Amino acid sequence: MSIKVLIADVDGTLLTQSKVLTAGTRDAVARLRAAGIEFAVTSGRPPRGMAKLVAPLNLTAPMAAFNGGMFIKPDLVTVLGQRTLAPAVAERAVAHLLRKGLDVWVYRGAEWYLRRPDAFRVARERSNVGFEPTVVDDLYDVLDEVIKIVGVSEDRALVASCEAELRAELGEHASADRSNPHYLDVTHPEANKGMVVRQAARLFRVHFDEIATIGDMPNDIPMLSIAGLPIAMGNASPEVKRAARHVTTSNEEEGFAHAVDSFILGQPPVAQTALGLPPRARACLVQLDGVVTQVARTHAAAWKEVFDEYLKERSQMTNEPFIPFDAVRDYAAHLDNAALLQGVRSFLASRDIELPSHVVRALVHRQDEVLSELLRDERPEIYEGSVRYVLAARKAGLRTAVVSSSKHCADTLRSAGIADLFDAYIDGVVTSDDELLDVLAPDAYLAAARAIGVEPQDAAVFDDAVEGVEAGRADHFAYVVGVDRGGRADELRRHGADVVVPDLAALMGPG
Repeated sequence: MSIKVLIADVDGTLLTQSKVLTAGTRDAVARLRAAGIEFAVTSGRPPRGMAKLVAPLNLTAPMAAFNGGMFIKPDLVTVLGQRTLAPAVAERAVAHLLRKGLDVWVYRGAEWYLRRPDAFRVARERSNVGFEPTVVDDLYDVLDEVIKIVGVSEDRALVASCEAELRAELGEHASADRSNPHYLDVTHPEANKGMVVRQAARLFRVHFDEIATIGDMPNDIPMLSIAGLPIAMGNASPEVKRAARHVTTSNEEEGFAHAVDSFILGQPPVAQTALGLPPRARACLVQLDGVVTQVARTHAAAWKEVFDEYLKERSQMTNEPFIPFDAVRDYAAHLDNAALLQGVRSFLASRDIELPSHVVRALVHRQDEVLSELLRDERPEIYEGSVRYVLAARKAGLRTAVVSSSKHCADTLRSAGIADLFDAYIDGVVTSDDELLDVLAPDAYLAAARAIGVEPQDAAVFDDAVEGVEAGRADHFAYVVGVDRGGRADELRRHGADVVVPDLAALMGPG
């Protein structure tokens, strides 16, 4: 699906640190409209606090103020709907924040109430929203039809801890999210930016997959989590970046305009190149096992030889029947994509066998020897379509790298006769402290990108395992292709694949 709507946060996203709306941001919004893409804004600010955006951005869509607590037309007069806190919930929130030592602001209708006009951040907020607060002696007197309560403190750690505490205390009765390291916003449970996306989907009659969102703070995570194309600002925290599909530059580096041009206008979710990739992709990072080669069969054959040898000896000593290792069922159940020692122990436990660690290690080392012999003597099977795809990618000028969970990556490539298809390869981690591993390192794709000199946002990841797809998504690669070899398409999509294909050749279309 193509993107039809972009919803943007305001502070830290559309505005610079000094609250400037740059010409680059204004021009980017104009380019969106010229491409037929709707644009809307959402903020923790009150409606009047967004007044200075209306004319420069030519806003026509309803604006979501107070994190979605109020929807208002750009005339700033016509309220389309609002969600207020129950008085009892508002009282509990205020009591908790005051007890913890935070200053408290209360927003009700068009008014902003507080107790201390000279407190931390009041002058800054006054400048941002463009109107004066109302000073009251007792905040409990103004808690009817409250839209938002804000706890404010110079102590960032205190604000973060209060966020967790209020979420636990108020539960389903309120949303509590930081809109700034110093601000904790408490709103109606349906007044969050995730609900803003749902409202936008209804308003514009589009699917979530057709909505892009962009933000920088924890209160933006609900909208990043639900949108089809979530984008985090470069100035966002790691927590926010993890929730995004892409990370742009910071708000001091025209991050909004960069996101519009790179990820929305320049990166249609349905790729248009002959290789089925976004135009920006300059490299292909491919999982060896399960995508390019069928080396799992070789691994299973090596384990069968090792386990059958051991089980026969054991049968002779115990007079128990010999039941051979099943290279399909036993391998899939216990050893495929598992840490080596863990996998061996799992298989042995399925036969009611428990061995000392040194014996288990001996079996692992014996399998390693057998696998090396098999790779010397037998050519691993390859997926012809995937090899054809990698060849096409290289012909198109893309760099290529392969990753593997096995330390036998180089041997496998040579034995299969495809070593020259890749500019670099990344072996899996083989040892860690006293535990043998044979699983894909979490940063294997990042290492592969570094090895061939490309940034993650310029490379595509191809993997048949959930773990690899998740790594590609988490590290913000340009495109993540899930390869479904066994009926796991839905699972691969859920964990971050942009597209799922049965084989890489399917990305190139007929012929």
